[in-house]
Amino acid sequence: MNNYLEENVVGAFIMSDYAKTKLPSINPNWFNEFNKRVVTVMQQLYLDSKPIALHTLFPFFKDKAFELSEFTRKYYSDATIEYDLLQMEVMYKRKKIVEDIRNLDLDCDLHELQNKLEIINQESRVSLKNQVVPMSKIVGKVLDELQVRIERGNNLEGLSTGWRYLDKYIGGWNKGNLVVIGARPGMGKTALGLNFCIEGCPFAKYVFVSVEMSNEELAKRQISYFSKVENYKIRNATMSLKEVENISKQLYNQEYDYDVIDSKDNNVFNIISMLKLQKAKKGLDVVVIDYLQKMDAGERDTRKNVSVISTALKNFARENGITVIALAQLNRDGKDDRPQLTDLKESGQIEQDADVVLFPFRPSYYLDVKPDVEEDAELIIAKNRHGQCTDIPVIFEGKYTKYTERI
Repeated sequence: MNNYLEENVVGAFIMSDYAKTKLPSINPNWFNEFNKRVVTVMQQLYLDSKPIALHTLFPFFKDKAFELSEFTRKYYSDATIEYDLLQMEVMYKRKKIVEDIRNLDLDCDLHELQNKLEIINQESRVSLKNQVVPMSKIVGKVLDELQVRIERGNNLEGLSTGWRYLDKYIGGWNKGNLVVIGARPGMGKTALGLNFCIEGCPFAKYVFVSVEMSNEELAKRQISYFSKVENYKIRNATMSLKEVENISKQLYNQEYDYDVIDSKDNNVFNIISMLKLQKAKKGLDVVVIDYLQKMDAGERDTRKNVSVISTALKNFARENGITVIALAQLNRDGKDDRPQLTDLKESGQIEQDADVVLFPFRPSYYLDVKPDVEEDAELIIAKNRHGQCTDIPVIFEGKYTKYTERI
C-alpha cells in the first residue's frame, strides 16, 4: 500500500503542475530510498525554477530510465495529493517516534531524559497545512456558533474574566489569544494577575506560573485578598490565633480553586512543556505567567530573547486553544506618565504578538502620601483585536494588594 501511494505521489509531481506546488513543503525522508532521491532532485529543480518532467530527470538517473517511466505509467490522479502527503507524513513520524524511543539512553538522569522525550514529541508533531476554504463555509460556521450562544444566553465569545467591563470590551478570554499586562515596577501587575485567577477560576481552569515569586509569597497575597487582613500582619505573623482560625475556615470553604507552578526553571520551552502536561492531565483554559522578561529562551541578545519568548507563548496559545496572560515589565523612563505601547520593555515583538494589551495605571502611586484606597486607578486597554480601546475605572487597595472594578 505504501509503495503504491508513493509511486502515485511521485508520478503526480512529474505530471501535475498543481502537485508540484507541494514540493517545497514536504520531507524527502517520507519516501523510500530511490523515491527519496527522485523527490530530492525534483525539489531542487522546482526551487531553481527549472521544468520537472521525465526528460529533465533522466540526466540525474541515467541507469534508471525504466523506473522513472513507471512513475508516469502508474500515476492515476492528483485529486487526493494533500491527503496522500498527510498519510505519508503520519506513517513516517509514527515510525520515527518508535525508533527514537527504542534508541533512548535510559541510563541518563531524569532531567536529560525528560528533555529528550520532549524533543522526540516536538519532532513527531504533524505539520498543519494551510487550506483554501470558501468564505461562505466560514460564515456558516460562525453563524452556527452564534446561534448556539444566543440559545444558551451566553453573549461572550470567550471565557468570562470575572470583570464585567473587561468582558464587555474584549469579549472575555478568547482561545488562542496572548494577553499582555504591562506595568512599571510597583504598579501591581502580579496582584492583577492573581486577581484574574481568583475571580476567573469559577468559569475556567487556571494556572498561575511564577518565575519571580515563591508559592509561599503568592499564598500570603491570596490570604490577604480573601481575609482583608493587611499584608504586613501576615508577613510579620502579628495576628491572633483566632484570626488565623477564621481565615482558614474562610479559605478552605472556597468552592473554586486554581493551580500554581513555582518554576525554578525559567526556560520558556520547559515551562510550555509543563503546561502541556497540565492540560493533558487536568485540562487548562487560562495561563497567567509572571513575568515575561524573567523567562529565558537561550538567546544572548536581550531583545532577541524576549522576541522568541513572546512568539513561543503566542504559538502555544494558538496551537492549544488556551489564553496566555503574560505579565510584562514596562520601561521606567515614563516616570508618572500614562503607559503606552511603546513602553513595552525590550521588544516591539510583544506588541505585535499580543491580541490584547492591558496597562494597570495608578496616578496615586506617585504621590508622597498615598491613600489607603486608590479610587482613581485605571485599567487601560491599549490594544484590542476584538473591539475598542478604552479605560476601565478600577480601585486599588494596597494593604490587600487587590484590584477591583469600580462599577
